[in-house]
Amino acid sequence: MTHRDVAPFALSTIVPIGLFALSSLRLIHWWQRGRRSEWPGAAEARRRLRIITVLGPLLALTYVSWSIALLDYGNPLQQAHVMIYVTTTSIGCIFCLSALPQAAVLVGLVVMPAFIVACLVRHDVMYIVIAVNIALVLTVLLRVLFNSFDHFRQQVRSQTQLERQHDELIRLNHDNERLAHTDSLTGLPNRRRFHDDLADLTARGDAASFGVGLLDLDRFKPVNDTFGHHVGDLLLAQLAVRVQPLLGDATLYRLGGDEFGLLVPGGACAAAIVGERLCAALSAPFAIAELTVTVGGSMGIALFPGAGHVAADLFDRADYALYHAKRTQGGGLCIFTHDLERAIRRDRAIEAALHACDFDEELHLYGQPIVGARSGHVEAVEFLARWRSPLIGDVAPGDFITVAERSTLIHAITLAMFRKGLAAVRLLPPHVALSFNVSACDLHSPATLTAIERALLASGVAPARIWVEVTETAVMRDPAAAGRALQRLRRLGMKVALDDFGTGHSSLSTLHQLPLDKVKIDRSFIDDLKAQRGCTVVEAMVSLCRALSLDCVAEGVETADQLETLLRMGCEHMQGFLFGQPLPIAMLPDAVRIIGRRAAA
Repeated sequence: MTHRDVAPFALSTIVPIGLFALSSLRLIHWWQRGRRSEWPGAAEARRRLRIITVLGPLLALTYVSWSIALLDYGNPLQQAHVMIYVTTTSIGCIFCLSALPQAAVLVGLVVMPAFIVACLVRHDVMYIVIAVNIALVLTVLLRVLFNSFDHFRQQVRSQTQLERQHDELIRLNHDNERLAHTDSLTGLPNRRRFHDDLADLTARGDAASFGVGLLDLDRFKPVNDTFGHHVGDLLLAQLAVRVQPLLGDATLYRLGGDEFGLLVPGGACAAAIVGERLCAALSAPFAIAELTVTVGGSMGIALFPGAGHVAADLFDRADYALYHAKRTQGGGLCIFTHDLERAIRRDRAIEAALHACDFDEELHLYGQPIVGARSGHVEAVEFLARWRSPLIGDVAPGDFITVAERSTLIHAITLAMFRKGLAAVRLLPPHVALSFNVSACDLHSPATLTAIERALLASGVAPARIWVEVTETAVMRDPAAAGRALQRLRRLGMKVALDDFGTGHSSLSTLHQLPLDKVKIDRSFIDDLKAQRGCTVVEAMVSLCRALSLDCVAEGVETADQLETLLRMGCEHMQGFLFGQPLPIAMLPDAVRIIGRRAAA
């Protein structure tokens, strides 16, 4: 055995032990890291790939150098073993690194060319054949590797695209959800979001106390009608910006038009503070382009759980509180209470009875004389509705008229009373006028106005004998529309009287523009005639009517002192218990004669 038959100790023992130890350490490191189940971030992944790309070729170079060095030793069988070891191991390593083609190519280029050169320099036919075979295998292997990586890269690209599309779909869903729950004009959450949030709050079994508010602008419709919807939209957008700093933890929603919803965490104190802030903020003027617009706001608030545990109940009670704020307070804030609860039950009972009511049978007509202050003779009779329901008994006019206006039954009541009054006119002297009350709802109902015209024409009563009374508050809800409706009735020959003057918010210019013939001073001012200030106010009202060429009627005159004071001021027409209380229609002819004889005496 020659020295070339036996490899040196270093090549046969030390080097393989070292390579085995190095590979084992690397294998243990991978195994331990794999057990941690920790996914590296992008930066850490790139760092590890760079390490593999560098270490792979270095280890491959070490192994192939050791293998080539062994080819100089041993018999042909042992040398064939070395060749098999190099080729199969290299192919296995290249396949293992297929997901990292940079490292795989470097390993292939380090191992295979070096081994091919080692075979060629031996100038042996078998070694040359082996070298050519290895070169072909390397070429095919690299082609397979690149094809595999192209497929892998395409999968990664497709996966990335799918993830991007998924993220975009999620974003679009979020955007659509946001748009579906956002008011496009103001940027506030919309009605759908309000009801969803309210339902979520009430559905929680351990939900803390919170307030449900409904906010309504007081004079928004005249702004739209006078300046146009564009100005109205700008006002709403400016309103949303103005109130944002005042909300705190509360959330304001636009429910539609000039109606807003509010959810306020906390109890009555927190809700009242936010509500008062909002109402105060809305009372300040809005500067829109060159215009200065003032609207104001009214708000009703219902508290959970005191006002109810169900979303629908809370909303209805907040709505009733809002209506109460507008009706009795002229705006501002109203919080739902148990007294309002009783009023709601009473109103619901009245509404149910109204729906079941036969107006022609159950409504009764009463009349109260209006007299000439100096002559003492009856000039007109104001017809008043009285209702005795078989279900709930006697109901005050102020109660059932208010409920009827909310439920639109007021039109049927108005027409029934008008027909009854026209039928009763034959009982009264021809010179006595008939005064009827018309609500704001009637003024905004073309069908009701048309029915009034037809009933008047069919009755044969002279239109000049008919006074149509409308309250100041009803007219001021929409002065322009009310003016058009009243002018329509006036063209038929009817007279128009403004009732309860002084209790609303009309301006002198608005009063001058309305088609009026008479003004009725509210009884609350007559009751205050003894006070110097009250006397001055009534005298100013009488003087105003005289300046505008309007007849002035003082309501609620009950004493001779009031009569004397009003005569001294120049008030020519009066109504009150001093002259006669409301009486059934059948008793009015006698009452008119008695008042006439008393005046003549």
